[in-house]
Amino acid sequence: MRAIWAGAVSALMVVGLATSAWAQNGLQRFEKELKPQLEFKSLTYKNATAVGTSGFVLTDVVAVIPANPATGDKESTIKIEKFAVDELDFDRLKKDAKDDEAPRFARLKIEGMTGDDEIFTALAPYGVPKLPVDIALDYNIDGKAKVLTLKTLEVSLRGQGKLTLALVVDGISDKASAMDDGRLRTASLTIDDTGLIAKVLPAAAKEQGAKPQELVDTALNLLVGFAALQGPPTLKGLDAVASFVADWKSPKGPLVVGLKPVKTAGMDDLDKIMLPNALVDLFGFTATYPGTKAGAAKAGPGK
Repeated sequence: MRAIWAGAVSALMVVGLATSAWAQNGLQRFEKELKPQLEFKSLTYKNATAVGTSGFVLTDVVAVIPANPATGDKESTIKIEKFAVDELDFDRLKKDAKDDEAPRFARLKIEGMTGDDEIFTALAPYGVPKLPVDIALDYNIDGKAKVLTLKTLEVSLRGQGKLTLALVVDGISDKASAMDDGRLRTASLTIDDTGLIAKVLPAAAKEQGAKPQELVDTALNLLVGFAALQGPPTLKGLDAVASFVADWKSPKGPLVVGLKPVKTAGMDDLDKIMLPNALVDLFGFTATYPGTKAGAAKAGPGK
């Protein structure tokens, strides 16, 4: 009888431990499975809360990166106002995960990231102060169907500009070592400039011994040459791009560029891009901009 009870107690303990592991929330999983692996000298945060079974929120994060060749052999510090994770593939990120298995999903936001590393002051010579960076990432890899869906990759330099990318690519496996032949199904890129180009372009032109408008005119002239062989559907999109480039001092809104190939496109299809109307007919090119001027692509500089 005693042996039976001992066996029953042991079984209950096993079930209890397993249930406890299953019930771990996102914060507990981060602190137990991921945090010990991070190669920081120190990682601290003021507040930490769980969001479901695979999410968490950290505020006032301070991470000290040890000196290494990439940081110029000196320590560097990164600060983040808020690090919010809604979903994360913990199973593919923990220490005992297989090296050839890529994380299958992530949905997170980094708000107010600053640091003393050179990357955060890279734009200082161009008149852009060290400003907080915000990043949003939301993606999923369907391993069986071999489809990568990047719903959002957004990088924002506060008060200066924002880039937002979304795409769907076939032929992408969740095996990190797999040599997949990725083919683009759809893509969208939004450039929302609120002052960055107006600061960076003059300084970049000065380095080349040129005036900023000269660089803009060169770009517009290239568009004129390309537009000469295109039909109305392609010209409509090119007019949006040309108008955005011409408005570099003060854009009238975001430029949104889209691709939706008639059939999925790969790197080997890029040699067709110069064919008349291939940009629209083969690659499904579209572009919109609130300040679009009809005929801007063929007009060239100063028109």
